[in-house]
Amino acid sequence: MKSIKNNLRYILTALLLSVGCLALAPVNANPIRFVTLGDMPYRSADEALFANLITEINRTNPAFTIFVGDTKSGGSPCTNTYLESIWKSFNRFESPLIYTPGDNEWTDCHRPSAGSFDPEERLRFIRQLYFQNSDSLGKKPLRLIRQADIDPEHKIFVENAYWISGTTLFATVHVVGSNNNFENANEYAMRNRANLAWLDYVVKVAQDRALDHLVIAMQADLFYSPEQASSPKSGLRETIARLNQLLSQWNKPALVIHGDSHQLIIDQPFKHPGTKSAIERAYRIQVMGDHQVEALEITIDSEKRSPFSFRPLVIR
Repeated sequence: MKSIKNNLRYILTALLLSVGCLALAPVNANPIRFVTLGDMPYRSADEALFANLITEINRTNPAFTIFVGDTKSGGSPCTNTYLESIWKSFNRFESPLIYTPGDNEWTDCHRPSAGSFDPEERLRFIRQLYFQNSDSLGKKPLRLIRQADIDPEHKIFVENAYWISGTTLFATVHVVGSNNNFENANEYAMRNRANLAWLDYVVKVAQDRALDHLVIAMQADLFYSPEQASSPKSGLRETIARLNQLLSQWNKPALVIHGDSHQLIIDQPFKHPGTKSAIERAYRIQVMGDHQVEALEITIDSEKRSPFSFRPLVIR
């Protein structure tokens, strides 16, 4: 009888330990599958392809989609009508759509072919339209934590956001092409300070919560030319330096996703500060765009030593 009681005690203990382990397991511990794209549609002929791509993304049912800016070409008109049409397209996504602006939507709108708009006025309009509250876009919005909600010093930066899925922190930061609007000294200085503070903050959140992976999305191609990392006239130099510092300290798997140069690239360009040594766990992904109206599906699997895998979504 005693042995039966002991066996029952062992079974109950094992059951309790199993339940305890389940309770401690992170929410959404299964692989996370999401989609990223940007730099489209650049011409009217691409609008039907873009609509078909949205349909294909909806069919694959990702956890969410990240659009890394440039909803139009730099020379096409920056009208309210066009920006509103893209906002409606973003809300066709069945899953959450997280958007970070590109230069073509605002910094380049001063060009005569783009309508000779005031770029900062266009940025205000984008913030009012695309970032109306703390939710993402899409039919099933995701609640985001925005820099504007938690950082009084940078309360206008509604576009900088983060969210956590499983053991991964995802963040957007408003860094754009056309040299990050460096020539507009006041606007650049204010946004650059906010961006650097946001990068510091989100990495600290990931560290404090002992998360496993970090994904940061922006528009600008940080590695278009070597001078971007060193020239005092580069509007991207400080961003590159800060990412090198933070990703080196993070020392866990990380992705930095961007658009801007319209060709799929997956590489390891980030360097440990003061060296030429690559940060081996930090990857850069440049998405397709322009004539390539395509997207990239990314899976993060915490159970694998190499957690990232990629699959292009091509429609024709």
